[in-house]
Amino acid sequence: MTEQSFYERYWGKEPASKGKGVAELPPEWDEESLERILKFCSDKIQGRVLDVGCGDGFFTAQIMQRFNLKNVYGLDISSKAIDLACLKYPEINFRQSSLNHIPEETNSIDSVTMIEVIEHLVDIEGTLKELIRIMKPGGILLITTTDFNWLKQVIIAVFFFEKYFYPTNPHIRFFKKSTLADVLSKNGFSIKKYAWNGDYLKIMPRGQMILAQKII
Repeated sequence: MTEQSFYERYWGKEPASKGKGVAELPPEWDEESLERILKFCSDKIQGRVLDVGCGDGFFTAQIMQRFNLKNVYGLDISSKAIDLACLKYPEINFRQSSLNHIPEETNSIDSVTMIEVIEHLVDIEGTLKELIRIMKPGGILLITTTDFNWLKQVIIAVFFFEKYFYPTNPHIRFFKKSTLADVLSKNGFSIKKYAWNGDYLKIMPRGQMILAQKII
């Protein structure tokens, strides 16, 4: 499986192996970013929760602890990431799986989190349809991803094109607020809440956060 092999290598990289592009290594969390996301979704993530693309399980563990949840699960395509997650957080059930064939029953999940994941997906529509299948009616989906607003597009095109679009970068999808909302609405979700995920000098967003609800 080509996609799985890529992410096995991705999670096996050391900091010294950082290449020429952005996001070529697994992300490192900072307290400000974590608190911003948790505050954004604090009253919505509840019930039986699945963290898809969970990586080493850090965010999975945070929502379980901070929101006092009992049924939180993590899923990732990389077995190396899942091994790390199980080692760090043995109290949580982590499983290795493709996001297009999730091992959950239909209408069984209350909330799904996708933290900096959707920009990595080859088949976005396939994954969203699978999320619709496993989520309960009215279920909530949290997505965070980058924001390629028009000003950022200009700056990247002029100064950082090769860095952002280097061939080995794991980011293969790029979203504006409007395009992310459009993809979600065409695949069974309604946008309920939106916010910037950080900013550059208060001028433009670094990323975006969306809470969407299953409507089909």
